[in-house]
Amino acid sequence: MFSGKDIDKQSIPVKSYTIKMERRRLLLIVAALLCAMPLFAQSEALLSINENRLRLNKTNMYILGGWALGNMVTGVALRSRSEGPTRYFHEMNAGWNLINLGLAAGGLYGSYTADPAVWDLAGTLAEQDKLERIILFNCALNFTYMTAGAWMIERSKTTLNRPERLKGYGRSLVLQGGFLLLFDSWQYLAHHRMANPRIEEILKHVTFTGNGLSIGW
Repeated sequence: MFSGKDIDKQSIPVKSYTIKMERRRLLLIVAALLCAMPLFAQSEALLSINENRLRLNKTNMYILGGWALGNMVTGVALRSRSEGPTRYFHEMNAGWNLINLGLAAGGLYGSYTADPAVWDLAGTLAEQDKLERIILFNCALNFTYMTAGAWMIERSKTTLNRPERLKGYGRSLVLQGGFLLLFDSWQYLAHHRMANPRIEEILKHVTFTGNGLSIGW
């Protein structure tokens, strides 16, 4: 037979063991939360970068689309009321901006349908780098358009083969190329200044180990 005191003595180790297990569980939960904090902070930072990139791209595409629509409306309206090089100037403005309108529509569709949460660190860096490279390439193209337009204007002074059209088209290319050069230069600076500081802040917490990458926050 066990007395009440014996039962109490036997229950003490059980209670102590239970308390220890609860403490271990609590420590495991705390440790898991501490480990998850860097990943959570990183994911929030990456999400912010991707959301801002898409938001800025939407704004830029609306600007490009507005420029395209304005040129198309005025080009069609003024072409029939003009003569000589001016007629061809408006004609080229309207036709050229069909392309710009298509580019703006495609850019808006891509920005609205993209999910900013799908890109991890590598994907975010790749998307940002790809966008900036595309814009810089477009800047070079825009300068080429302006150069071609200037050549067409000069060529119109000596050619006998429809010089008015050559001059009008040349003026249009100089205008369109000049606008796009300013537009794309602003695009590049805006995207770079917005994303670069945040990306650098994330990369400060990335270290290379023997097994790969380690991220601490």
